[in-house]
Amino acid sequence: MTQEKTFESLEEEMREKEPQLGVEATNGAEPSATAEATAAEEVLAAEEAETHKSPEQERIEQLESELAAAQRRVEELTDQLQRTAADFQNSRRRQERQLAEEIERASVHLLKRLLPVLDDLNLAFENVPPDVNESEAAWVAGFRQIQKKLYALLEEEGVTMVPLEGSFDPNHHEAVTSEPHDDVPSGHIIETLRAGYEYKGRVLRPALVRIAG
Repeated sequence: MTQEKTFESLEEEMREKEPQLGVEATNGAEPSATAEATAAEEVLAAEEAETHKSPEQERIEQLESELAAAQRRVEELTDQLQRTAADFQNSRRRQERQLAEEIERASVHLLKRLLPVLDDLNLAFENVPPDVNESEAAWVAGFRQIQKKLYALLEEEGVTMVPLEGSFDPNHHEAVTSEPHDDVPSGHIIETLRAGYEYKGRVLRPALVRIAG
């Protein structure tokens, strides 16, 4: 009787310990395996959340994508506009410079053609006889006024007469003769045969001179 009771007691104790052994086996699992399982669950949860986006979230992402594309397009158009504006400015400056050069050439051409007329007018005054009557003197005075106005007009346009006295300057003078002279030092102007002019620092025509040699 005592022996049977002992066996029964042992079986009951074994049954009571079985659940505890199972719990210990679970708790005794390796930490790395548990962490991997947790990470896998998190990835799976994230994929499920990505797959099951709400309509509002999808709309927000669509709008963000459209906004980024619009910003890139604005940057491209802004760059194109800046390049076009720079090209336009360069083209306008080039055209203005070309126009100014053409006007300058036309002005020089016109002034050069006008100088012989001025020469003839000056020559006419040099040959006015001293014994003109009053009527002729009035005509001469009138033409002298025209001469003054013509010189004033040339001066307003930037035309000036080159120096007609002093030392010879090959940039402004053209020597017709070189001859000895007692009163004028060598290399200096004796007489001006034709006036010379320059336009804005540029020689239109050199003066014809006689110089002492």
